[in-house]
Amino acid sequence: MKKRIAFLLLISVFFLSCNLNLFKKINSPDHNIRIKVNVSKEGVPYYIVKYQKHTVIDTSYLGFEFSPETKAFSGFEILKRSFTLQRDEDWEMPWGEQRIVEDNFNGMTVFLRETEAPFREIQIEFKVYNDGLGFRYILPQQAGLNKITILDENTEFNLKKDHEVWWIPGDWDIYEHLYSHTKLSEIDAIKFQVLSGLAQTYIPYNAVNTPVTMKTQRGKYISIHEANLTDYPGMTLMADTVNLKLTSELVGNSKDIKAVINTPFKTPWRTIQLADRAGDLIESKMILNLNEPAKFDVPWFKPTKYMGIWWDMHIGTRSWDYASGKHGATTENAKKYIDFCAENGIGALLVEGWNTGWEHWFGDFDREGVFDFVTPYPDYDLKEVVAYGKSKGVEIIMHHETSAAPRTYAEQMDTAYALMNELGISTVKTGYVVKIIPKGEYHHGQWMVNHYRKVLETAAKYNIAINAHEPIKATGIRRTFPNAIAREGLRG
Repeated sequence: MKKRIAFLLLISVFFLSCNLNLFKKINSPDHNIRIKVNVSKEGVPYYIVKYQKHTVIDTSYLGFEFSPETKAFSGFEILKRSFTLQRDEDWEMPWGEQRIVEDNFNGMTVFLRETEAPFREIQIEFKVYNDGLGFRYILPQQAGLNKITILDENTEFNLKKDHEVWWIPGDWDIYEHLYSHTKLSEIDAIKFQVLSGLAQTYIPYNAVNTPVTMKTQRGKYISIHEANLTDYPGMTLMADTVNLKLTSELVGNSKDIKAVINTPFKTPWRTIQLADRAGDLIESKMILNLNEPAKFDVPWFKPTKYMGIWWDMHIGTRSWDYASGKHGATTENAKKYIDFCAENGIGALLVEGWNTGWEHWFGDFDREGVFDFVTPYPDYDLKEVVAYGKSKGVEIIMHHETSAAPRTYAEQMDTAYALMNELGISTVKTGYVVKIIPKGEYHHGQWMVNHYRKVLETAAKYNIAINAHEPIKATGIRRTFPNAIAREGLRG
């Protein structure tokens, strides 16, 4: 990997309380993006963002709401700040849309301390790129701040203008909504609470999911999202349609708890991408850059086109289950599909419905223990199908539908992945259709974020790549876990 450091300067500047009303500033390397950070008279931290000399995020406050057993933060003062000016290095994608990625930013960390006892500290770290910025909270380990129950995170994005917005509702369970295109003042996610046709849905507030994309009156583009979602719930954005402001609303659970964390802890990055063209948002690698480097290599994974035994099930000519008499995942049918793949240059075949359990997989009843991820139905010879595929140059993609019972899947993951490794299968499509068990958890909450991560970590031990259906949204984690190859989470 080629690495270059253009200029690295790390300094710490200490401020006396008399200087607290001075802005702490940082710019992008090209100086088109300018950030100001300060605390209000009440001691609440806030930030302002300018793009090409125009304010795109006006005074926006930052903070948390903790459970009663953790004393709420009192007012803050700025204790010190540190800079990283300018870091510029390259890293190499193991697969993806380009080989070399430039990671070029200016960094600043602002250190805050309470003005009253117990004088706890918190840090806010900023990285400013030429195409946007990310910031995150850092909670050091300290007396009175060890295990924390977070009831809410109050991160504001004060837009001040009634931008055009492309958005989907802040659904805690699914992303498969059609995108709406409205003014910010016209966002109405609540009307989608009664939407039919989705396997699971929960929209508690007038909020949007991220990434949410906007076009300003000046023709510039803004996209608000998050990066490196780790051990934390997904973020939706509450829409204030009067004051034209978005505020973080974390996905919670039935106990009204958003997250339980142990310090030291770093939240995901809150990101703001800024662009002159809509296409620049897609081409940006800022979200990836805000993730950690790869934990392992994936020489065993090769991107390819694939087709699948599954559409017949959706149109009703075949079924996933064996008992119906219309079973689609048979040895004979799989071989026909393999032949088609080989004849048409398609490198892999996904086979859904191969394993036992499909007779009782869908519904509101207890679905724990329904699926067996190593036992095929009697009309499907797994080893024979894999061998036939290899003889034709076609890889088989495994399918693990969990029926949203992650604990059952967690119990069988090692056994299932070991079987795949033994057979030379390197990719699996996972699925989490319907409501999560245990009841009260949601697909995008902290509990499931940690499950999705456990899947990636366990699969990596067996050289397995994951294509997740009903996933957690993409936050660039594929850089750190390059076996996170794809997700199926949007409505097409």
